[in-house]
Amino acid sequence: MLQLIARQTVADPMLKHRQLAGPDPLLEIVKSAEIPNCTLQNDLSNLFSEVLRDLRVGGAWKRNGLRRLGQTELMLQRHLSAARHSNVTLLDLGASDGITTLELLHAFRRSGYSDVSAYATDLNLWLYRFRLGPLIENQAGDGEPIMVRLGPLGLRLAKHRREIGKSGLFSAWYFGSKNVRDAMRLDTRIALIDPPVSNEPNIIDSELNCLQRNEMFVGKFTAARASNVPNLGYFEPDQIVSAITHLHAYLCQDGCLVVSRNVDSRAGEVESGSVWLKQYNRFERVADFGSGSEVKEIIDDWRKK
Repeated sequence: MLQLIARQTVADPMLKHRQLAGPDPLLEIVKSAEIPNCTLQNDLSNLFSEVLRDLRVGGAWKRNGLRRLGQTELMLQRHLSAARHSNVTLLDLGASDGITTLELLHAFRRSGYSDVSAYATDLNLWLYRFRLGPLIENQAGDGEPIMVRLGPLGLRLAKHRREIGKSGLFSAWYFGSKNVRDAMRLDTRIALIDPPVSNEPNIIDSELNCLQRNEMFVGKFTAARASNVPNLGYFEPDQIVSAITHLHAYLCQDGCLVVSRNVDSRAGEVESGSVWLKQYNRFERVADFGSGSEVKEIIDDWRKK
């Protein structure tokens, strides 16, 4: 669908007055964050997350933000302590820009964990910008077209997971312009990881498809968080079963799993989810928060084959 990409004027002593459109401002935010003794790190992180809100990559929105997953932090600390783990390696599935992974790491440090590390994983951690004169197209690492822009006009090319394969009228027209697209050349790549996350040595960012098993992750993690990823809005039940199978393999015995989803309400976003501990061939649910995870029955019924 053709749409005018929302532009936002930002009055900011670091960025001055900038017009934001598409993912391009992420490059400037990263440069601003590199200035020594920058006092606006939280503001820049909020701005970074705000720019990402307009992006859909791999069929899912790249939405995140400071203090968005506070309830999951509390649940992980509470139930991981009950499992008597001292050293913690966390898996954050679908971490987007990683800023909530950093907050989770800090929360564990405040609770007295001196040896804690985290993996911020997402399907895509980079966008690749192609250009032909004033025409710009952004692509994911696997070549998925994300957005095309000509001046202030933008065409969102990425589809919802349930609509992948379908094309609207304008998208079909653009994709049919093969000669134009073939003439475009790689201009730069754009990091989708918030700068403070990249600067944290105990966070490793890693591209991960939740539906594909990563053998290097098997048995590696003390706890895993899957927020706003394995939900029925994005995946079919059999796909969620596949993702849970991989998460079970990634966790050590008694490892803690939190699955949650943020839902908009009049009061703002509300976190709802559930907590499980890994058993040999299943997950044991030990707590719910909010209205509980919408996929809790699927996880409760899961058994290792």
